Amino acid sequence: MPSRIGIIAGRGDFPLKVANYLKSSGEEIFVLPIKNSAKKELSDFPHKWIRLGQIGLGIKTLKRNHCKDIVIIGGVDVPNLWLLWPDFGSLKLYLRLIALKIKGDAAIIKEVINFLEKDYDFKVIGAENFLQEAVMPKGFMSGANLNEYHIIDIKLAKVNCKEIGLKDMGQACVVSEGSLIMSEDLKGTDAMLQKIIENKTKFKKKGVLVKLMKPQQDIRVDMPTIGLKTLLQVKEIGLAGIALEAGKALVSDREDVIEFAKKNNIFIYGFERDEFI
Repeated sequence: MPSRIGIIAGRGDFPLKVANYLKSSGEEIFVLPIKNSAKKELSDFPHKWIRLGQIGLGIKTLKRNHCKDIVIIGGVDVPNLWLLWPDFGSLKLYLRLIALKIKGDAAIIKEVINFLEKDYDFKVIGAENFLQEAVMPKGFMSGANLNEYHIIDIKLAKVNCKEIGLKDMGQACVVSEGSLIMSEDLKGTDAMLQKIIENKTKFKKKGVLVKLMKPQQDIRVDMPTIGLKTLLQVKEIGLAGIALEAGKALVSDREDVIEFAKKNNIFIYGFERDEFI
């Protein structure tokens, strides 16, 4: 049997888009959708549904279906590890995760990749290779210019994002008029923005949301992402726009995001790594 590309699929549209892209490209695929996270449409492909605690079963299934290269795409909500009823393969991984000195997302993902590649001889490949239309381009996706206050805010946000990234705490922050408003923690960007909303803070077209890859982050998994929900929250807060690193962030619901941003005068800008230094 020819080799297949395996897809470990969590929530959101990206797993389905990767599967459709690979199928249309003539690739043989096999999908492991995660129960209570992945979209039911993934059942249209060769697949086996697994729960989060069945990593051992998932690995055996991928091997049995001749998967060498695998893509890990889509988030999952992780409860207490011991409530997952882990199988043996999961238990081996969980014991390693528990031993980590830093338990942020980047450290966990790096250990998961090492577990799959070194212990089981898989090769993890980045989903961005199959989602080029979703990769943040250089320059404006929406909007036409940045004023001096936007640039000051983006500069400060980049510095802060790097600091929290090095601590493996988060990827994003909100800055307005040269002041840090809030930084992302392990709960994620949506939770940070929701907290600002609950604080009833309004910016009246000032301030910016910036998301930046952690310095130690593996680009193959968990790239910074925005989608329509992000834009809805940004509008409610009243921010002027969003800035992401070009080539190192994903935009879900791209057409809807662009249409919404233009309609509500929200800029979306892709900066280069050495820009605004």
